[in-house]
Amino acid sequence: MIRIETDRLIIRNYSKADIEDFYEYMQLEYTSRYEDFGPMSHEECVAAVTRRIHMENALVVELKSENKVIGDINFSADDDECSDRTYVMGYDFNFRYQKKGYATEACTALIDFIFNELHGRRIYAECNDDNFNSIKLLERLGFRREGYFMEDIAFKKDEDGNPIYINSYLYAILKREWNGSEN
Repeated sequence: MIRIETDRLIIRNYSKADIEDFYEYMQLEYTSRYEDFGPMSHEECVAAVTRRIHMENALVVELKSENKVIGDINFSADDDECSDRTYVMGYDFNFRYQKKGYATEACTALIDFIFNELHGRRIYAECNDDNFNSIKLLERLGFRREGYFMEDIAFKKDEDGNPIYINSYLYAILKREWNGSEN
């Protein structure tokens, strides 16, 4: 079980009690706009939370002052055997809680956890080239833009069933950059 506490947040594994808060933001087109899923029904949210309860690397972000889940973050080890101690990170947040520094606080805590507890060496994240909130977050966290991929992937289709390809950025940070040292 993972439990990370910051000044305002608790970052922890999922529980059944998180379903309604999760549904609140996952049902919205806003949340799914840059994702590989569409707005989720209540039943889909129940199934997603039920799956994630058993996943060590899927975490909710709970606002202490309201005892409310305001987002989720996840991480996983890169499965490429040449990418020793490399992790990928992702996140979704309830738009009602944006512009208050919660995503920065939660991601900072997760990055610290990966580098200091899991002994990660490198963390990367990808985002659409027009997802300005995600771009600003990653840059605020100190990630470097390492790549630009044109027509990288298609999560969704147009009204005729044709894939809608997106352009994406790859951002990354090394442990030595995060800690401000060359070790």
